[in-house]
Amino acid sequence: MENEKVEVHSLLSKLADLFDCLNNFMQMHEDNLNQYLLECGCKNLYDKNLIISEYHVIECIGKNRLPNATLISKELNMTRGAISKITAKLLSKGLIKADHLENNKKEVYYTLTPQGKDAFNIHEKIHELADGNLQEILGKYNSDELGTISRFLDDLLAGL
Repeated sequence: MENEKVEVHSLLSKLADLFDCLNNFMQMHEDNLNQYLLECGCKNLYDKNLIISEYHVIECIGKNRLPNATLISKELNMTRGAISKITAKLLSKGLIKADHLENNKKEVYYTLTPQGKDAFNIHEKIHELADGNLQEILGKYNSDELGTISRFLDDLLAGL
């Protein structure tokens, strides 16, 4: 019984550490992107001082055909006002272009510039590296253990 209490206390401590890490995830993600930009010689992108929300808008534009502010705001769960501010910054940084369809002059659609495509590709590469790291960690567990981990995460998410 005492060993079980110690074990539970240890798990709670590890969960607290994990939550702290997750709280800092966006900043770590941004730091990793900036570090990768320097390592791969993309100082011109590094000098643009992109923040993570700008990368995510770039990602959304790069993955969708003819994305407009409404689509981007829905996909990223952000307000249209926030998307408007971010796209204005990305336009001024030369990473996206705003266009109209010939038959619809009202709606603005966004595309990536060549430098925007570079930012998109670098962001994708960082995600691939992170996914590979997680797959490597999960690869240490057999299917029964993965099932237990999955149930634990489901219970944790349901309880939050």
